[in-house]
Amino acid sequence: MAKSAMIQALPRDRTGKGAARSARREGRIPAVLYGHGEDSLPLAIDAHSFGRLLHEVSVENTLLDLAFDGQAPMKVLVREVQRHPYRNAILHVDFFHVSMQEKITVSVPVVLEGTPVGVRLNGGILDHAMRDVEVVCLPNEIPESIEIDVSSLAIGDAVRVSDLNIPNAQFVGDPDRTVVSVVPPTVMEEPTVEVDEAAGPEPEVIAKGKEEEPGAPTKKEGAPTKKEGAAKEKK
Repeated sequence: MAKSAMIQALPRDRTGKGAARSARREGRIPAVLYGHGEDSLPLAIDAHSFGRLLHEVSVENTLLDLAFDGQAPMKVLVREVQRHPYRNAILHVDFFHVSMQEKITVSVPVVLEGTPVGVRLNGGILDHAMRDVEVVCLPNEIPESIEIDVSSLAIGDAVRVSDLNIPNAQFVGDPDRTVVSVVPPTVMEEPTVEVDEAAGPEPEVIAKGKEEEPGAPTKKEGAPTKKEGAAKEKK
């Protein structure tokens, strides 16, 4: 069963953007309580206390005891947390009043334990596809988390929603969805050079004769060769 925590709230007399900004300046977070056909009730909670609570428990599946205006605490779940788009600040919180006799739908985080043999020995990659799973159960039977031992998973093995087992709870959605698997390592293929056969073979390069060096004297027409000059001298 998931943990439980206490949170104090104050009723809000005024609503709207101006009242919400005023509450935030005073260190409070505007909130609303609804559920069971009751009229929604505007509240305000301490920003520091709620921020600390977010670091201690998973509020998506944790029952909270919400107390305000001197009334007995009531069981609630956090249905939505609105955050500032770029500042570390919470703008608004929605609380849902639950009945302990009625089943509800909650998201339960999935926790992996161990190192798969396919990763450790064969270089596989662990693919954690689903970080949480939705279940339907009574409020006092909400699991804190779903633990999966992945130590025996080899490459190609997978754990699906249908393989999970939570007492007194039903899973929501397709039971064949993969929660976690071990996939083969990515292999980088070397690029291949394609040869265009239609272009035919490359033309053959014919070797050229030795080129004359620049500045070398050229043979003039009618000039005697060395042999001819030697023959004339003998005469």
